[in-house]
Amino acid sequence: MKKNKTIKRDFYLLVVKVVLATAISSAVTYLCLIYLIITLATNDVVKPTNYFVKDLDLIEKKVKENEEAIFKGRLIPIHRYSEKIQGEVVDISGKHLYGDREIIDDQVDISQSINREIVKGSYVYRFIPLKHDNAIQAVYVLKAPFGFIINNQNRFEAVLIYAVMFISPLIFFIVYLIFFTSRLYKSLFHNVKLLLQASDHIASGNFDFQVSGLKRKEFIKIQDSFNTMISALKEMVERLAKTDDERKMMVSSIAHDIRTPLTVIQGQIDLIQDLRKLDHFDVTPHLEIIRKNCGKMTMLTDNLSLLYKVENDHFSLNGKEVDVRQILEEKKLEISTMVYHQKSINICFDVNLQKSSYILDEAMLMRVLDNILYNSLRFTKSGEIKLEVHDEKEGNEWKIYFRCSDTGTGFKENDTSLLFQPFYQDKQYKNHVGLGLYIAKRIVNHHGGEIWAYNNEKGGATVEFYIKELSD
Repeated sequence: MKKNKTIKRDFYLLVVKVVLATAISSAVTYLCLIYLIITLATNDVVKPTNYFVKDLDLIEKKVKENEEAIFKGRLIPIHRYSEKIQGEVVDISGKHLYGDREIIDDQVDISQSINREIVKGSYVYRFIPLKHDNAIQAVYVLKAPFGFIINNQNRFEAVLIYAVMFISPLIFFIVYLIFFTSRLYKSLFHNVKLLLQASDHIASGNFDFQVSGLKRKEFIKIQDSFNTMISALKEMVERLAKTDDERKMMVSSIAHDIRTPLTVIQGQIDLIQDLRKLDHFDVTPHLEIIRKNCGKMTMLTDNLSLLYKVENDHFSLNGKEVDVRQILEEKKLEISTMVYHQKSINICFDVNLQKSSYILDEAMLMRVLDNILYNSLRFTKSGEIKLEVHDEKEGNEWKIYFRCSDTGTGFKENDTSLLFQPFYQDKQYKNHVGLGLYIAKRIVNHHGGEIWAYNNEKGGATVEFYIKELSD
């Protein structure tokens, strides 16, 4: 339930809690204050707020009984009741006649205050009419203290307690505000602390954790965002590390792949220089070896330049009409020439196509076939390398299927899908860049096709793929 709360709701609840707790505490305090004052007043320990009202009642009674005498200036001795009570006789217009002076100010309308009792400040005023000849001729104004503090000025402890209890709502409000705010702060700081710890982990490069335990909807959203960010950062770091490892391996492999044919070429040149003066020296096989190794270097550099193109999802193919039969015949002649001196290898191309031409990217298709056929040549010492080609029409689309099988050593890996990963090195062919089949897969995918590989039951390997004819 707490996890579903929002910070906004918590602040609303904070206000409600503070106000409600303050109201209840203040009500209890005032009830206690009233009870205390009544109890103490009953025991004459303190004087209540209306302590002098009873004296005003007695004085008023005397005034009623002695109206005629008061008109002649014989006032009631009100100081006998209390020295804190004052009395002044004024006419209807408020002009002073007898008694204490300036008990009331000019702002009081005497005619509107007759037979009334008003409270101003800490005093109560009573206006007693004086009649003569059945008409009100003057007003006797009585002034007496009206308030707990003014009535108990000489009782410091009682005044202090009263003052504290009187301002208790403000005190309660501050106390409850601090109390409930501190609780809310601790709850929110728990979330902030967890996020700060997560930030420290990220700053130190530790991404093997997930943020958990946050409460309230806003923080849960931040928690989910943090975890998503952590996963993305972890994936990015792993990908960068993998890319760095691949880069190091690629540099090492490229250096090895280039060094090997260069070493062979250098050796053949040195051998030609040593043997060229001999009679009947035939330079042809040595030149053939040099030519093959130059071809290896050319394919290596071509694969590297093509790698960055085919990895781009927006890589565009150069589609044009291609006579597949013709280019396959040329490829067969090329491969047959390469194994001319290896009489034990038979090159077979079985082509069954219904159309004379297809819209394809010829250069990219040749790159796929070269990578696959050259791999077969590399691992086949005897037997046969066979390429089977046929087409099928599915709806309005033409698909061309290619199947290259050989009688070589086959794949050593059980999971042949690894062969199509970039920079993959088979156990039987270490220190090789491993881009050929990866590039072939990317080109086939750009043609809307698929490629797969497997070992033959009787030995050797097979690579199959199909591509779709490109649109005009």
